[in-house]
Amino acid sequence: MFPLEKFRLLFPQFASVTDEAIEAWAEWAKCLTQTNGCACTEQIWMLLVAHLLQLSANAEAGTSIPGALASASVDKVSVSFQPAPGTDGWSHWLNLTPFGQQALALIVACSSGGMYVGGLPERAGFTSVGGIRGGRW
Repeated sequence: MFPLEKFRLLFPQFASVTDEAIEAWAEWAKCLTQTNGCACTEQIWMLLVAHLLQLSANAEAGTSIPGALASASVDKVSVSFQPAPGTDGWSHWLNLTPFGQQALALIVACSSGGMYVGGLPERAGFTSVGGIRGGRW
């Protein structure tokens, strides 16, 4: 369940957005929130909702810019944009708002420990299964 009261307290700039709209964006943002046991999962979720709301507001206002302005000309209208720094499309998209930047920082912090996939359980730690030191190598 999305923490709507906490969201409204932390993000007063979205006071004019209805509860129903926030809940709809929260459902969408939940699909993007896969932090597997991170203590900050709820904060990331709220930041992603704020990010989506801000992108939506920017699009409605006509200020949605895909990157920094690189050049512009007046006659025969020509505009080019420089992509925001980022290692991939996900980082670029999150860097479009301050909320996305904060969410990205928390996601990186939560995923920096690596993870264990497959193999013997002994390889995930310093002891064998059952707690005996010196497992099989």
